[in-house]
Amino acid sequence: MKILIVVFATLTYFSAGAEEAPLEPPYTRSSNSAQKLEKVPVPKPDKMDDEGTYFYGTEKTKDKFYKIDDLPEIESAYFLRFGTIGPFDIVADNGKTYKDIYSNKASLLVGFEYERLLGSLGGKWSWKFNSGITTEQGQGAFETPNSFVPEEKFTFYVFPNTLTVSYKMRFSDKQWVTPYVDGGAGYFTFIEYRDDGKGTAIGGAPVLTGAGGLLLSLSAIDQVAKAAMFEDYGVKHLWLDLQFRRIVGLDDKKDFSSNIISAGFGFAY
Repeated sequence: MKILIVVFATLTYFSAGAEEAPLEPPYTRSSNSAQKLEKVPVPKPDKMDDEGTYFYGTEKTKDKFYKIDDLPEIESAYFLRFGTIGPFDIVADNGKTYKDIYSNKASLLVGFEYERLLGSLGGKWSWKFNSGITTEQGQGAFETPNSFVPEEKFTFYVFPNTLTVSYKMRFSDKQWVTPYVDGGAGYFTFIEYRDDGKGTAIGGAPVLTGAGGLLLSLSAIDQVAKAAMFEDYGVKHLWLDLQFRRIVGLDDKKDFSSNIISAGFGFAY
């Protein structure tokens, strides 16, 4: 019975917002000291617009108030992607190919991208710088086939650098899905390292590129959280990015022609 009384007294204390300590045993109160429930004051908004929307500021951004659907224009964005690339059609001077030494399958790729807004004309136009890194390891091969297995091992690093112009079918910050296309050129660089210390090869080759993809808005799910992210971190929009990119190599021997399939996240500022 005492346990029930304690629980009831605790609930009464918190629900009434009491400022004094809980009653001591025998848990009685005279009729003259009955508590009165007080209304919790509603905080006054820092600002209210003509449409009746309240804005509550913080000490850090006390003089800045943004509507949920009226944030500043997006100026730039950063993307981080994970996907696959290759295999490449590279041919060595001795006739051995990339597929002979390394792999005839696609390799894992980590890519990043910087995007800057150019303007708005029937959508959004921007330029992009893309890069990343992919790597493969392989066993050496003799020029003349025989029964011996080479001891040296090779590691091949590729940095897919491109500069493109992008068009997005984006007309509203509340848009859930944004298709886009881009195209341009680039210069893929590579480093080939061998573990026997007999030299490291460094080079590159020009390419053309074109891509298509979809931006799936994560900010549109919760507009209030979107405004909070901007106030706290300066992020104006957050996307899930799905992309297919075609690479066309322009060098016959160092031909980086391949497909890139990737997915990642984009953060707009």
